[in-house]
Amino acid sequence: MNQSISEEKKQNKMIALVIILFCFFLYGNSIKNNYALDDNYVTVTSPQHPNPRIQKGLKGIPEIFTTHYIQSNQQNFEYRPVVLTTFALEYQFFGSNPHISHLINVLLYTITCLLLFFILRSLFKEYNLLLPILITFLFIAHPIHTEVVNNLKSRDELLSFLFGLCSLYYFIKKVEDGTWKHILLGLFFLLLALMSKKTAVLFFALIPLTLYFFTTIKIKKLLIFIILPVTVFVGFKVLKFLLLEGIVNDREYAFFENPLFYETDFLRRIPFAIYTAGYYLKLLVFPHPLSAYYGYNIIPFVDWSNIIVWLSLFFHLFIAIYAVVKLQKKSIISYGIIIYFLGTFPFLNIVKPVVGIVGERFIYFASLGFCIAIAYLLVIIFKEKIENNNLKLKNFSILFKTTIVFLLLTYSIKVITRNPVWKDELTLFRNDVQKFENSCNLNYILANALTSEIKKTTNIHQKNKLINEAKSHYKKTTELMNEGLKKYSNDYTSLNNLATIYVDVFNDPISAQTYFKKVITINPDVKEGYFNYGYCYEKRNLPDSAIYWYEEMLSKKVVYFQAYQRLHDLYFNDKAYKKAIKSNKKAIELFPEKVALYINVGNAYMLSGDTISGLAYFEKATEIPPLDYVLLQNVANVFKTIGNNFKAKQYEEKSRMIMRQNEIN
Repeated sequence: MNQSISEEKKQNKMIALVIILFCFFLYGNSIKNNYALDDNYVTVTSPQHPNPRIQKGLKGIPEIFTTHYIQSNQQNFEYRPVVLTTFALEYQFFGSNPHISHLINVLLYTITCLLLFFILRSLFKEYNLLLPILITFLFIAHPIHTEVVNNLKSRDELLSFLFGLCSLYYFIKKVEDGTWKHILLGLFFLLLALMSKKTAVLFFALIPLTLYFFTTIKIKKLLIFIILPVTVFVGFKVLKFLLLEGIVNDREYAFFENPLFYETDFLRRIPFAIYTAGYYLKLLVFPHPLSAYYGYNIIPFVDWSNIIVWLSLFFHLFIAIYAVVKLQKKSIISYGIIIYFLGTFPFLNIVKPVVGIVGERFIYFASLGFCIAIAYLLVIIFKEKIENNNLKLKNFSILFKTTIVFLLLTYSIKVITRNPVWKDELTLFRNDVQKFENSCNLNYILANALTSEIKKTTNIHQKNKLINEAKSHYKKTTELMNEGLKKYSNDYTSLNNLATIYVDVFNDPISAQTYFKKVITINPDVKEGYFNYGYCYEKRNLPDSAIYWYEEMLSKKVVYFQAYQRLHDLYFNDKAYKKAIKSNKKAIELFPEKVALYINVGNAYMLSGDTISGLAYFEKATEIPPLDYVLLQNVANVFKTIGNNFKAKQYEEKSRMIMRQNEIN
């Protein structure tokens, strides 16, 4: 007995080492990647994308637990404090370092795969060791996981799944040895999983399902393992209510992110959901090509006339019936199929439209069920005696082993070649748009990324090259948006985006105004639409029309800071200083924290010949934090000009203090 336990420990250590080496063999080249898609939501990717909560490090953790996951002036939603805490800790000890972040993601994935193996070995103890090894290695190598590991923002998926597995591990332990501390640990990790991402609710079903399939627990006792996770969920909701500040304010979504946001007929979702299920199955069976984003025009909005809908429907009905029929016999394939359905159903666009329509990260959980079912299916196809615990690797057929090696090899090549694509946003978008050239949003986000790169580029030849590349993708974006807007004409978000491209990229303010007019007609609350319509008059060199529009806009109580700022500049150009003073004073009542408004009033008074009033507003501007060195110097110079050296020295001293503070920081 002791010899058997000792042998098992040796096996576990050896297999664990191979798992670690295999994970790093596959994902080691991802560590040298930089920041990519949406990583700025969770960490500090550049000085242009600060993340105040993360930059506070350890001191920011209390704020992280009392604010939304996404927190900005435009949107507040989701609650994933555990994820942000990991990035705050990273920043505390390593600063802004993408390679450390990627290393941590690889480590989390490796730990997940190790834990998965030990759980599977425990569940399949009546089977040959090859089965849990095969499932684990198929899971490790599956290319669908490249997004979860490479995309730092997807750490929420990694943590939620890892903590969910920890919870499952301890609940299994509780059934095996009856120790109640395992219940507490299971509940604790389930709470951590929920605080990483709410998709952890899938473990509410996986835990009792696993206990039913692989233990001798009675149905009555199984109810405890259904009720306990629900109590954790209630506790999580209460905790969230008590800790969270601010209301949920989600953003508006465009049709090219998912047309279902603009489809009111629920019945039309059904064939679309079935098609989505088929697409997910295709990604699991044949994970090529992969993309960081799919969306409109890649996943068509299909109806019942589409053949793929029917093929997907028949296949999924067949495996669903098989899973139900084999449920009582506790078939391993049935177990895998149920996990697959559990993991895909929330993301089929039937309950709620999914941004991007499909996403590789969304089937991270489902891929486990797929790997379990495929591994056991291979055993059946090749008629291997997997129930025999004494069989060695050499006892299995050459064809079976060759098939496994081929699968793992092709998966591994795909993973290793996909990782460098995630090097940064430009590399990622450029690569993916070649394969999915009709993805509206891929073209759009690539064009925006190129625009950001243009601003940083000093080489004229390179800049012109980037400009032409950006314009080509903006052109493709406008074509796809115009095509979609014929059907989804009430999507003011897309209309606003399209109009902005026309005015900013193609310098076509007349076309832009047509779209901005539609925006404010559909939704009069879109302040940007009003402002942009007036700005187009400026671009058309019609300043009087612009002034009239801005004045009309503001008189209708459409409060928008930039409108006051543009109106000020137009008044200044006309030397209408009294109007500028009146307009800016009104703006100060609405935006008392805006330093520029006080400076505007000060300048207008100065140019009107009223130096004393001008200085009074300049001094008010210097009272608003953060103090600005240049502003303090300018105020000092004005006081010098009028002969007030005492005041001039005061402001010079303040400016020197600010300069010293800036040098220290």
